[in-house]
Amino acid sequence: MMLILCIFIGLASPVFCDKTAVLILARGGSKGVRLKNIRNVGGISLLGRSILTAKLAGFHDITVSTDHPLIALEGLKYNTTVFKRSYVTSTDWAPSIWGVAEFIEKRQDIDILILLQATSPFINFKYLRSAHAKLNFPIPFDCVFSVTRSYKLRWSYSNSGTHSLNFDYKKRPRRQDWNGEFIESGAFYISRRGVIVKGTLQNNNCTVWELSQAESLEIDTEYDLHLANILIINKLV
Repeated sequence: MMLILCIFIGLASPVFCDKTAVLILARGGSKGVRLKNIRNVGGISLLGRSILTAKLAGFHDITVSTDHPLIALEGLKYNTTVFKRSYVTSTDWAPSIWGVAEFIEKRQDIDILILLQATSPFINFKYLRSAHAKLNFPIPFDCVFSVTRSYKLRWSYSNSGTHSLNFDYKKRPRRQDWNGEFIESGAFYISRRGVIVKGTLQNNNCTVWELSQAESLEIDTEYDLHLANILIINKLV
């Protein structure tokens, strides 16, 4: 019935008709910055910023998965659903996919999941919405994830010496002469259910959404928090 309705109103892409939910993983055991998910950037908590971004992008099925009562209260403050995260998926050694799988197992109605990173405070809601739409344009993809472009020249070092990894050291490229590399920013991952149930957020049928360096800032330290507030004060984001 939903698919028929979508066709009737002229939505060419079934991605708009699929059940999409937003998940924000926000455990309470962060070590670099204690309870960093509820620390403020520009007067708004990191968690609050991510919830507001999702809402502005047009998504209303938003869940905060947490093991900490203060984070849960912050999620409720923004009128979103709180999912009680298990001890195992909240540990330092648990990968994000465990938290995602734990949630999606309880939500059999979800076709597409947007994993939104609370510690990426400068995600543009318009880009999040466009990245979601890109899941089916220009061709169907299984996943979309955020990246930023890097022009760093990378080396490896071992007992056998140094080795250039992404360039020929005899012909060092100038910045303007190459397209650089895409680095995962971690800001968001948009994946179809079929990818997640296989234990991952990505596969070989993914596309990317490029963010600027400022937009890709990730909060891991007090320095990052300080930098984020400076960017806001100086209106650089």
